[in-house]
Amino acid sequence: MPLVSALIPTYNRADRVGGAIDSALAQTHDELEVVVVNDGSTDDTRAVLAEYADDDRVRVRHNEENRGIAATFDRAAEVANGEYLGILGDDDRWRPEKTARQLDRFAQLNDDYGIVYAGGVRVDDDGQTLTEVHPTVHGNCYPEILTEFPLAPHSSHLLRASCLEAVGGFDTNFPEAVDWEVNIRLAREFRVAYVDEILVERQFHGGNVSGGALTGDPAYQVAARDRIWRKFREELRAHPETERRFAATHEKHRGRVAVGDRDRRRATAHFLAASWLDPSVEHLGSLAAATIHPRLYDALAGRETSPAEVLG
Repeated sequence: MPLVSALIPTYNRADRVGGAIDSALAQTHDELEVVVVNDGSTDDTRAVLAEYADDDRVRVRHNEENRGIAATFDRAAEVANGEYLGILGDDDRWRPEKTARQLDRFAQLNDDYGIVYAGGVRVDDDGQTLTEVHPTVHGNCYPEILTEFPLAPHSSHLLRASCLEAVGGFDTNFPEAVDWEVNIRLAREFRVAYVDEILVERQFHGGNVSGGALTGDPAYQVAARDRIWRKFREELRAHPETERRFAATHEKHRGRVAVGDRDRRRATAHFLAASWLDPSVEHLGSLAAATIHPRLYDALAGRETSPAEVLG
């Protein structure tokens, strides 16, 4: 059986990282190691990780200073011995059958498939389901992946280690949207497949590293997309339709930032630009909220009641 390496970067998650490790160790696929890289945590993370010192399936490394999520993932990948690498956030959980189901899927695929991902569920601290995410993208997703990241959740990804090595690993200079950035490069060279089952639990709480992505926080989205644009500008320009959709969504998020800032004029300008680039219902609805229905705009900005109550 092939060896699978679970990659867990962690930073100041002493209260959660043990759960992630335990979920990896509970996999029904026996040939598995867990690689944890502590990214300079200042809480009790080091002590929690020391509890696994007698388990030879768990390998721990410590960064003496905080280097960021991409550099920490990259170090974990360098340490790993597995033929396959599983991405696992330190506050996420794998269901026991996850790696076995994904390896079964890989066995059905050609070598040009580099990633198998799966569905995920977002839960709160009480274990209550908030939302479910089901996979839909299969095969070649480039250049469409330049527009947005369609392969969530990242903690569901199982990838061939050789594929990650072929594209140069994680970009250690990329602080936001690490999952999106590395998967753009992977999708450029390899195809993707999925297991249509919920195999990952994502813990939703105020301290999520990817909290901006989980909640759709517009400021996070704008910062991430700015970096994607700067790095992949030439590729986007080589695909004009993809570039147009990217620009439309970027303007929409900028408009949402302006709504949060209670700047109606700026919000209107961004939503108008988004609608001009992509006259979809989503963008036209945002434009209408900002221009036609002031009370609905106020609701979106959090000044009064909910949008549904405004509309009756």
